[in-house]
Amino acid sequence: MPLRDAALPAEVPAVVAPVRVAVPALDIDQAVQPEGVDPSGAMALPADPAVAGWWRFGSTPTSTAGSTVLAAHVDAVGYGIGPFAHLVDVPVGTQVTVTSEDGTTTRYAVATVDLLAKTGVPWASVFDHDGPRRLVLVTCGGTFDTATHHYRSNLVVTATPL
Repeated sequence: MPLRDAALPAEVPAVVAPVRVAVPALDIDQAVQPEGVDPSGAMALPADPAVAGWWRFGSTPTSTAGSTVLAAHVDAVGYGIGPFAHLVDVPVGTQVTVTSEDGTTTRYAVATVDLLAKTGVPWASVFDHDGPRRLVLVTCGGTFDTATHHYRSNLVVTATPL
């Protein structure tokens, strides 16, 4: 294996985090906070479904490639139903706006809406760093399993920049 220099480049671009996501057609307008990994190795999520998490190890809305991943619980005990619950009804073409901490807004149009069994979600493509620039919104959906207290599926909404 060839040796690689582990030094940082002379200029490291500043990360400008997303802080808000809005889907006006569905009355979604919620805060976004950076998240990492939970103890199970999955993306951590804010407890409150009214707050979305941004995968802080991935792309941002101003990145030139890869997925900006925003995820939120569909609902939670003590909080109720969250805004991402409305994504199940989002039509292709619907506009989504993400606002970054510097005030920049990036607009997207919904390209696909997929309800996938949790075991069938192509997580490598959801958390892609190198592919086409896009926004991926993730929440739970489908049937609720009362034995495990988890939904059996994930709703994955992919949107492309306008």
